[in-house]
Amino acid sequence: MATAKKTTKVATTPPKKTIKAKVETTPLKRKEVATTPQQFSMPQEVKDWIERANSIMNHQKGEIARLKEENAQLKAYRRFAEHRILRSEAE
Repeated sequence: MATAKKTTKVATTPPKKTIKAKVETTPLKRKEVATTPQQFSMPQEVKDWIERANSIMNHQKGEIARLKEENAQLKAYRRFAEHRILRSEAE
């Protein structure tokens, strides 16, 4: 017995065309938000320690500036003395 093939047609819908719209995107502008500095409460011991540290740092800055100036003066005097000593030996 020969069997006959049954062919069934399936209703196919044509593929839908997708429409892609070109959307121009512009970068969003950020809003500037005014922020207030956050304040913390700290114990008096910490405030005193910070004041002392600032005082020490200011003293050290002054000391460094004074020593740099003194070092420059000593270098200048050394050049002067070397020149004077070397010149006096030649005579």
